[in-house]
Amino acid sequence: MEAGLFLAALLLSCTPIRTSPTTADVCTLQQLAKDKVSYTTAKAVNGCVSRSTVGKPQEVHVLQVKIEKQMWQFQLNVSSAGRTTPPERKVLFVIICDKYCLVTVHSGDLHPTYVSNNLVLGVTDNMSRAFEDTSGEQLVQRVKEHYGGITSFTELKNPHHIHFRVGEDASSPEDCIVQPGFNAQRYLQTEFLVQEVKGCTSPGAKKGKEAHILRMQQGPAETSSQPVEVKVNVVCPEAKPLQDLTILLILQSQPSVTWNIDTQRTVSIMASGKHRISRFPSEQLDERVLPDSEQGLIGLAHDKGFDDIASYTDIPSATHVTLELHRCEPEVKTLPPPPAQRPDAVNIVQTFFSLFPPWKCTDDSIEIVMPKMNLQDLNDYITDITLQDPRCRAEQNQTHFVLRRYLGDCHTKLESDILARNKLILTLASSLEQVEVPFECSLPPELRLQLYRTQDFKWPSTTVLEVNKAAYVQVSFRAGSAQRFLDVKECSLQTATEEPQQLLIPPVAPLGQAVTVLKPTEATLGRELHRFSFVYSLAGGGPFPPCATLSCRVAWHVNGSTSVATLEVTLQDTRPPPSSLGIEAVVGITFAAFLIGTLLTAALWCIYSHTRPMAKLQPVATNAPASESSSPNHSIGSTQSTPCSTSSMA
Repeated sequence: MEAGLFLAALLLSCTPIRTSPTTADVCTLQQLAKDKVSYTTAKAVNGCVSRSTVGKPQEVHVLQVKIEKQMWQFQLNVSSAGRTTPPERKVLFVIICDKYCLVTVHSGDLHPTYVSNNLVLGVTDNMSRAFEDTSGEQLVQRVKEHYGGITSFTELKNPHHIHFRVGEDASSPEDCIVQPGFNAQRYLQTEFLVQEVKGCTSPGAKKGKEAHILRMQQGPAETSSQPVEVKVNVVCPEAKPLQDLTILLILQSQPSVTWNIDTQRTVSIMASGKHRISRFPSEQLDERVLPDSEQGLIGLAHDKGFDDIASYTDIPSATHVTLELHRCEPEVKTLPPPPAQRPDAVNIVQTFFSLFPPWKCTDDSIEIVMPKMNLQDLNDYITDITLQDPRCRAEQNQTHFVLRRYLGDCHTKLESDILARNKLILTLASSLEQVEVPFECSLPPELRLQLYRTQDFKWPSTTVLEVNKAAYVQVSFRAGSAQRFLDVKECSLQTATEEPQQLLIPPVAPLGQAVTVLKPTEATLGRELHRFSFVYSLAGGGPFPPCATLSCRVAWHVNGSTSVATLEVTLQDTRPPPSSLGIEAVVGITFAAFLIGTLLTAALWCIYSHTRPMAKLQPVATNAPASESSSPNHSIGSTQSTPCSTSSMA
């Protein structure tokens, strides 16, 4: 008996046990980027309709858009199909975005008015700011009070494309009562892009064999048997689509749903409810019951031998679903860009720079100043900014990108002499991809006075005037304007200390040899040019003032009037320091040396006369008659009487 039980247990242990879908290995779903899944639905997060605008001057439709990113763009397509109101009646759209959004509007047969808190299209409305940060009920009430009624209210999250059919329904409720999960099928269909397409692959998955699971979660009240159109496309934008591909399509929903599947590939299908394939319209397969859980559906795919779950998508009730699978033949060396939404990212960067232009054109230059803080809302970081010529690169510090270049460089094109065109080339950090942003800016048609250091008038100009050195002046005006000046009538230089001002070019001719009028120059960058040079010097060689004003008066062709252009300049002394002494200094030094020598000699004699021995002095006779005094004796007495002596002679 015991041997029989042991044999039975051994046989059971050797018998393979096939796991059910619910006991399959756990497959952890992760976000993928190679495929694109979109769906169209009439279901809104919240919504309501009313007949409160019937008989009033205009329809009022409110779209409240909740978005996850800092910048979002969507398309609004407005049609009048099925309108019961006169075509000349106004239609007003109030679009409220909780973050910055860009709306592209298409309307073939209508001219609606749009009001948005972030973007105003058509007519500006001051009430748009009052609609911010409000719930659906509060928003409906404010719009109704402001416009006297509301036709519809719809709250959507991350829409991609909105198809809106205007018109009123007199059978609608009197009040617009906001309802969650509102079905707006009578007037709206919205296309959504699934932001996170998830999937998972087991280590032993066979290449070219993959499962796609679509789970449509309907509400308890949604029992309609409306068909759902499912389209499966295999694409390769830059090469040949993959041919050797086995696909299992699992469609899970309520049993009442009918799936219409459109595909040019051979696809194995497991679906809740009924389903038919577009290539065989007469064939309708029976419904089956599928697991109603994530791991249950994944286990079902594994049980059928599909270990690669290429996509798993949860969507609400929808009318159309599209699966775009990016698959290329293996020999293709250059694969398509992995992120399916890359074109949208590039478009966002281009839109951002067109809405917040960092460029400015002056009379002779293009200037780019872009704060890095403004770039934080982009999904990608900008590492480099250049113009169309890659050598014209912006310098960057911790806070800004800065670039300034001459209009004649960097492949800048001028149109009608008053419009400059170029491109910003932006390098994205994630992929090192370069994004082009074409731009244009108007050139100022103003009279300008510029100062240069050299006679070739090389850019850039300066505001420093060097004393006793040739300076070169250019008077310019953009010739694209209707007014063009005839000639330079008068130019002068006025310093802060000199009165009167110094004329450089009087009405007749240049003043003196220090001023030279240069030959007429052909128009440069669309500007008419007049040039001259002069040398500024100070009379008497005295100190020079710190600044001066250079001004020129020109006469116009049209009415003979005159205009004055001025330029504030800083004076800079270029005179060399004195290299030798003048005659006055030489005479002064000579006289001082002579005087010092004389004083030293007198001092030495005084010291000698007071310190010599007394024995060597000659005796002086006191009883000699006056007649015996002779000339030699008198001479000796005179010699002893020096300027430094204090004794007196008897």
